[in-house]
Amino acid sequence: MKKQTFIIGLIIISVLVSLFYLIKPNSKHDAFLSQYDLDQMSVKEMILSLEHNLSEPTGFYAGITGKSLTIGDQSKQIEIDLPPNQFYLSIAPYINQTHPCANHNLVTCRGELKNQTFDVYIEEKSTGKIVFNDQVSSSNNGFLGIWLPSSKSLEITVSQNGLEASTSITTYIDSNTCLTTLKLT
Repeated sequence: MKKQTFIIGLIIISVLVSLFYLIKPNSKHDAFLSQYDLDQMSVKEMILSLEHNLSEPTGFYAGITGKSLTIGDQSKQIEIDLPPNQFYLSIAPYINQTHPCANHNLVTCRGELKNQTFDVYIEEKSTGKIVFNDQVSSSNNGFLGIWLPSSKSLEITVSQNGLEASTSITTYIDSNTCLTTLKLT
């Protein structure tokens, strides 16, 4: 009986160790990610780090869609899925200048209003349910990033010092992740 229990225990341990190596997150990407100090991070941590880091090497790319984060350089490109039912929106409110943008590049997109605090209010259009209502600071690149529920139609209002802008957005897989059309007036 002890021998059977011991053998079953070894089999279970072997299976668990094998599964760990087969499903280890980003294991095939670890070497690439470590080049850019992104290994050992969740996708949310990677996005936050990339959004705030303005010193990435030439040729480095980090773009975000409604489905995934794509990171690449001259030698390799990897795609990492976003967390289920979540959507990342990068917002660059402006007063004087902006640029067209659809899918946000976390390392090259630049907004006008850097390191400033904004009031952001977002509600679901069909129900009026408040999805987000908080102050958010833009990073060194002039963008403020917000995680939202996916597959929604939303109304967003951004305000600062008596100036305000509103627009409708969606958070579907094919929705824009870069919002640069909010002119504060």
